[in-house]
Amino acid sequence: MNTERHGSGYEYTVVALNWFIFGFVALDRLLIANLFPWVLPALKMTYTQAGLVMSIVGVTWAVAAIVFGGVSDKIGRRIIIIPATFVFSLLSWMSGLVTAFASLLTIRGCMGVAEGAYFPAAIATVAEESTPTRRATNIGAFESAFAIIGMLICPIYATSVASAYGWRVALYLTIIPGIVLALLFWRLVHEPESTAARRRAKKEGGLKAVKTEAGESVGWIHVFAYRNVSIGALVAIFVMGWSFLFLTFGMTFFTQARHIAPQSAGPMMAMHGLGAAIGYFLLPWFADQYGRKTAMILAGLLTAIATFGLAFWAFSAGALTLCVFLMGLFGLGMFPVINGAVPFEAVPFSLSASAVGIIIFIGEVIGAAVVPAVGGMLGDAYGLHITMAASGISAVLVAVSSLALRETAPKVLARRAAAVGA
Repeated sequence: MNTERHGSGYEYTVVALNWFIFGFVALDRLLIANLFPWVLPALKMTYTQAGLVMSIVGVTWAVAAIVFGGVSDKIGRRIIIIPATFVFSLLSWMSGLVTAFASLLTIRGCMGVAEGAYFPAAIATVAEESTPTRRATNIGAFESAFAIIGMLICPIYATSVASAYGWRVALYLTIIPGIVLALLFWRLVHEPESTAARRRAKKEGGLKAVKTEAGESVGWIHVFAYRNVSIGALVAIFVMGWSFLFLTFGMTFFTQARHIAPQSAGPMMAMHGLGAAIGYFLLPWFADQYGRKTAMILAGLLTAIATFGLAFWAFSAGALTLCVFLMGLFGLGMFPVINGAVPFEAVPFSLSASAVGIIIFIGEVIGAAVVPAVGGMLGDAYGLHITMAASGISAVLVAVSSLALRETAPKVLARRAAAVGA
């Protein structure tokens, strides 16, 4: 961390620029889903094909995160972030040119690669340039863009522009902020000190590999030797499993199991985004003050209570809305802690993006792909309230598995050290 940069507000510049970039990552990823009422008839697509268009982004995102996370540890953050921002914006624009399902699937899959490449490098940059005592808070602020731009603004933008000018125009316009933000990042954000030093040493022939504290050379696969990476990956599976069970079946649960009209179910789902927008700030702040482990255990339990309430207790519109809001508040607030602060603080700076990428990869592939498939089977066999209950069980498992985390929050460690000294 460069303290001189912090004195000039550099830390907040890094967070703000990445906030906007990640917000447009979210918009580009979710925009097509909000345009499906126009896209499906225009391209003569089925619902199964629509699901594949969304799934391909998650798969390629996960693979790119683990690959490019390691690459950015070796060659630098800027060289990944700036081109990735240009590319995913270009591919979002190209989505408006498609005339068939196959071309849309291909373009969206490629877009997932660019977005997955950006994410671990961005988190590592935000984390390294943050003051340690507010690292999780800054990561939470950064990730809140997904809820604010992707889950709140995106549906309004999509329906407004598509209704007035057509769905293709809504996609065409997304290239503009991407280009502007990539140029601003190139102009205002420097290479973080850890990767900058590594690149300098490599040019001078003084660095051959990443070193452990004992001086042993290691590669990115060795991040699993750090306990919080292995445990964090397990926790991430349950966090992603909880989230995608609800995101996949929540609307259907409202309309079929609770017999809510679609016009009313939509605003209920939006409350999930509103809760998330607050939670992305609140829970990371709590984690900075009282610990990563404490925050994950408490949030997992509160999320489970809200999710079980949704499955078995809430029947009125008000009760359903409250449960969905609390699920977003506590549940989505867990993401910046488990996929940002925990892996970053578990490993040396030079392996931080690799650690983030691995946790994202495992969480996406198992939690976001396998778990929803199991949830669908449960819904077919026993009803969607059991699927929602399975989401609640996944939240309980978040709390249980978080018990194995080692605390790494700087404020908490400092207080413990002071108590021991006293």
